[in-house]
Formats: sequence, C-alpha cells, structure tokens
Amino acid sequence: MSKKLPVVVALIALLSGAALAQDAKAVLDSAAKAMGAADLKSIQYSGSGSNFSLGQSGNPNSAWPRFNVKNYTRTINYDSIASREEVVRMPAEYPVRSGGGPPPASEQRTAQLVSGSHAWNMAGNNAAPAPAALNERLVQIWITPHGFLKGAMANLATVRAQSAGAKKVVSFLGHGKYKVQGTINEQNLVEKVETWLDNPVLGDMAIETAYSDYKAFGGVQFPTQILQRQGGHAMLELTVSEVRPNAPADIQVPDNVRQAAAPVVRVETQKLADGVWYLTGGSHHSVAVEFNDHVVVIEGPLNEARSEAVIAEVKKSVPNKPIKYLVNTHHHFDHSGGIRAFAAEGATIITHQINRPYYEKAFAAPRTLNPDRMAREKKKASFLTVTDKRVLKDRTRTLELHLIQGNLHNEGILLAYLPKEKLLIEADVYSPGPPPATPNPFSVNLYDNIQRLKLSVDQIAPMHGKLVALAELEKAIGKGKN
Repeated sequence: MSKKLPVVVALIALLSGAALAQDAKAVLDSAAKAMGAADLKSIQYSGSGSNFSLGQSGNPNSAWPRFNVKNYTRTINYDSIASREEVVRMPAEYPVRSGGGPPPASEQRTAQLVSGSHAWNMAGNNAAPAPAALNERLVQIWITPHGFLKGAMANLATVRAQSAGAKKVVSFLGHGKYKVQGTINEQNLVEKVETWLDNPVLGDMAIETAYSDYKAFGGVQFPTQILQRQGGHAMLELTVSEVRPNAPADIQVPDNVRQAAAPVVRVETQKLADGVWYLTGGSHHSVAVEFNDHVVVIEGPLNEARSEAVIAEVKKSVPNKPIKYLVNTHHHFDHSGGIRAFAAEGATIITHQINRPYYEKAFAAPRTLNPDRMAREKKKASFLTVTDKRVLKDRTRTLELHLIQGNLHNEGILLAYLPKEKLLIEADVYSPGPPPATPNPFSVNLYDNIQRLKLSVDQIAPMHGKLVALAELEKAIGKGKN
C-alpha cells in the first residue's frame, strides 16, 4: 500500500490541477460574457480626476503629489498590445509642495505610448524613446478589466476554489514573470487587479487597481470609477465619462523609436578642483570628493546601472581609495534609486534623518523580480543622518552638509558645500537654464539659505544641468544685474 501512495498523491494533484484549470476557464468565460470581452479588439475611455507623481512626495511619509486631470483619454489595442495615454493636467496646488517636475504656469500635456517592445513619449509631433517605461506600460494594458480577462485566458490562469456565488480570485503570470491577480465578483465583473513591478527603491512594488460603478457602453460593461495605487499611495483617481468599444486604435511605432539604439549608461568626468570631480553624461549627475584615505560621492541617482557606472568612474579617477560615504540629497526616486549600489559597495549612506526609517523599510522589502547586488549578496546598509548640519573633515578636506530649510520641493533636502573651493552642490532646487518668467520658489529659497548660512559661493554644481557661477542663480531669481 505504501508503494502506491506516491502514485495516488500524484494522481490527485493532477486531477486537482485539471479541475482548477477547468474552473478558471468557466469563471473567465462567464466574466467575458458578462463584460462583453469576447469580441472586444480595442477600447478607448475618457474622463477626468487626479493623477500623481510616483516617488516625488514632499517627505517620505506623505502621499505622491497630486495633479488635477482635466482630460484623460486612453486607447488600447488588445490585438497588437499597444496603448496611448493622453493627459491634460495642472498641479492641485501652487507653489507645488514636492517634485514631479518644475511648477508649471499652465496646463501640462503628456502623451505616453507603447506598442509591442517599444515605449515612447510624444511632445507635439516629436517622438522620444522611453525604454525604461516599457514594462510598466505593458503591464498597464493587462491590468485593465478586459485586458485582465484576455491575459488570464492566454496564460494558463488558476482560480481559488471558493463556494458557489462567492468572489473568485484568478491568477496568472504575465510575460512568464509578473504575477497578475484579479478578483471577479458575484456579478462576473472584474473589481480589482493586483500585480507587482520592480522598482529601484521599493523592490517588488505593488500596483493595485480597483474598478467600480460599472455601466453599459455599446454592449460592453466598463467601470466608471477607477482607483490605482502604487507603492501604497494613490496613483490615479479617474471618473470615466465616455467609453468607445472597438474604437480605431492603430498605434504605429515611429521610425526613430524603432531604430533607436539601446540606451547606454555614460559617465563623463570633469575636474572641478584638486580632488573634486563632476560626474555627468546623463540626465542626473554626481560629484566625487577625495579625502586623505577615502572618497565621498554626492548623489546616487536613477538606478543600480547608473550608480555602478559612477562607482567605476570614481575608481578610475581615485584608485586605491574606497568610497566611504554616499551623500543622498533627498528621497525622490530619481535621486535615490541608485543608493543601494553604493551600500553594496560598502559605503555608508548619509541622508537627512527623516529618510532613514523609510530607507530601512524599503531596503527590507522583497526583491524577487530583479534582485540587485545588495539583495544577491545579502548586504546590509549603514546610515549616518543629518538634522541641520554635518561636517566631514580631515587634514586635507572639509565638506559641509546643510539642510535647505523651508524648501517646498522636499522637507529633508540637503546641499553640499566645499568652503575652500567655494563650490555649492545641490539637486532639483535650481537647474540652470533660461531665466523663467516667474522665479522658481525652490530657487529663491536656495538663495535665501545661502545667505542664511553665510556661504561664500563662486560656483554651483547642480545635479541637473551644467556648472554655473552664482550669478546665474541670482539672474534666475531676479537678483542679478541687468
């Protein structure tokens, strides 16, 4: 009898799997019929509400910054796996208390597209490749109510066995990697879809979309209320007013996007002074400062790939000295996405005290979708925090770190200052360019802090843009000489 037991167990498992697959097919067929998904090749829906800027909150404990969405239109082609999302929005407050872009004086118009293996943005008639957005935009197709049903049907979905008439949870693997899980209610309508995407700061970041108040549009049931949350905060709140089933959805990839070479991380080094290097070559910069027996790097932006390239460049410029500290100016994702790479290298992260609990929690989160070096090697991070001021000093160098007090961009944002070189290093609060019609309040506040701290500044090395004299900041805020 004991020899037959494994065979019996295997047979039960096989039959149970077949039953679950059969149950999933029945559940999905019923939902597809109720929602009008079977003959749906494309869909376009429009509405208004709010959207938010991921990872750009005023402090690490607050919600993502809100924008009022005047017009929202999304067109999806389920056959060609393509989508076009068009948004007209304005900040919900002014001055903007956080990041997500410079404070606009008028409406912002965005158009974000994806088709197959290509993602891009449109500004007027100009297409700009956006390869980093590819996975997220594809996932957004499959977590729409009808996209979820189609994805589940095509990807060997399973269903949790529950009592008759109860809600059912259907799961599948999108692209063989991303788990997608949806709840279908007693009316055979998709009411919630969950998935997870890799995020450099949050790890396996949860995306949860709730659908409610379904109405009939041309034979298709579609929710008129959509609420999406990413990383635990609201990302989209939409009231749908119009739905067009099988709307024209010919979304063609522009030639320049199709022909664009794969992005290459490039780091260019400019020596600013003895032992001080400006590490540019991309949209976000870093600065390396050499001390007697170690190096301090200011800013680990974007992601692991960028920071690994910066680390390699620092080792070329300053061989045989370890990177002891990484100064993180603030927690916004585009400025903190690479700090784990420095932690894995053995550097201590210096950041404002408001960020430490946030980073410790984020660093402990699962990273199964795309394990970075820190996760693979099971490294632990160490932190030093700043309240108002911290000075790093040895017999060769002094580096001051100061809180930029009262800056609306971020409550814990730091500047770095080299007194001997009269060099100021800052992120986001001033990015050199043509003087704006209205002075940016972030930049005005930076200048006020320079005066408050009595810093003698000759040059500014911003984390966006180019090295400039202090006079350029003065001109940008209306204090320069005409």
